[in-house]
Amino acid sequence: MKLIALCGSARKQGNTAKMLHQVIEGPKSVGAETEFVNFFDLNYRDCISCYACKLKNSKSFGHCIVNDELKPLLERIEQSDVIVLGSPIYYGNLSGQMRSFTDRLLFQYLDYGGTGTGPKPKNFKTALIATMNVNDEIYVKRGFKDTLVSLSEMIGHTLGSCELLALTDTVLFDDYSKYVYQMPDIEEKSSRVEKISAENMKKAFDLGVRLIKS
Repeated sequence: MKLIALCGSARKQGNTAKMLHQVIEGPKSVGAETEFVNFFDLNYRDCISCYACKLKNSKSFGHCIVNDELKPLLERIEQSDVIVLGSPIYYGNLSGQMRSFTDRLLFQYLDYGGTGTGPKPKNFKTALIATMNVNDEIYVKRGFKDTLVSLSEMIGHTLGSCELLALTDTVLFDDYSKYVYQMPDIEEKSSRVEKISAENMKKAFDLGVRLIKS
């Protein structure tokens, strides 16, 4: 069994990366193979709507043919069993790098049919981890939750299944006094010693174990 963790954050030691590394520790503890990829280490494009992945009776059917640094990753993903996506939330949605990746990953398997599941090689176990500064109330009130639930359902429908793990109310800066930040929670966040709670770290660890064992 292999789990591949895909990070859509430029902050390589940030909240998203830490959660994904904790996800990896779960499968490692039960002897599974793991891989971590940060999209900011790769040079790739968004989907170019060439429709080569839709051509009947072609070698490209069901596969993205854009020849960039995402292509070998897409090939390795097909050899994996579990896919975990991690992204910070910007303006209520995934990072640009993650959105470009999900377009490429999902569209190649879309067949415009009644099921919408397309020619994927297998059913994958997947999860989406989303980290954000907003609290639980804003997460719901401003529609962030609706957007992420809809996206995770689309991922699950296309790839096999998808579990959503949202981490709200994150700590952004090591030293808030250096930055313009005028939100009312500044005192609480600037004094928070534990940047990610032990509870959330355990959720990430347990998620990895659960996905690799299921």
